[in-house]
Amino acid sequence: MYEMMDASPVTVIVVSAAMMATPLHLLATFVFSGASVRTGAVLASLFLVWGAVMTWFCLAGVPASLGPAGNLVVPVCWITPSALLIAFRKRVMARPLSQRWLVGMQLWRAIGGVFLIELARGNLPGAFAYPAGIGDVLAALVALAALLSARGGAVAPGWVLAVIVVGMADFLSALFFGVTSGDGPQQIFESDARSTVLTYPTGLIPLFLVPYAIFFHTLSWLQLRRDRVETPGEPA
Repeated sequence: MYEMMDASPVTVIVVSAAMMATPLHLLATFVFSGASVRTGAVLASLFLVWGAVMTWFCLAGVPASLGPAGNLVVPVCWITPSALLIAFRKRVMARPLSQRWLVGMQLWRAIGGVFLIELARGNLPGAFAYPAGIGDVLAALVALAALLSARGGAVAPGWVLAVIVVGMADFLSALFFGVTSGDGPQQIFESDARSTVLTYPTGLIPLFLVPYAIFFHTLSWLQLRRDRVETPGEPA
């Protein structure tokens, strides 16, 4: 039997649209960067499969069925794509990628605002929804500022680093408050609302969309390192 959150239609539409757009954005990043189209297509296909599996994961309530061990599912999902990227970075990044496209992906972080919608509906505890929702919107605004400040089509290294730092700080904050506001011995923050963040559709954010965003942060970081090696006289 599948379990779904009694979510707002806005949440369902926004999360579904993001799920469909992510593989296309990944492919477009490689195409418009002049990198390997084949590599972009392979990565997009892998994320498409990952998204399908995570959709089932949420609907089947797998994290909840694991008990306290289910808290480990989220960090494992976050780490895996970027760990594989680092292991195969020479193949994936055989040609440079545009930071405009890499940073531009973080604009999608604004969809984290749906956590605030579900807080208002009583589906999420405020201890998680406020830092996660506001943090995601803030990360999207920093990415927007980085793109608007771009000169000659290039995003300044300092802005790229700011997007990575703010974005990762937001994720770590969301992970902390998500774990400590959930049911179990690790709970620190109590709430009248039971945390159902890992159910469908909001579960697709931490289980799929966040790993995808971290993957792009890792691409940005690797590209920054590559640029520093190629232009050692310029500060990153």
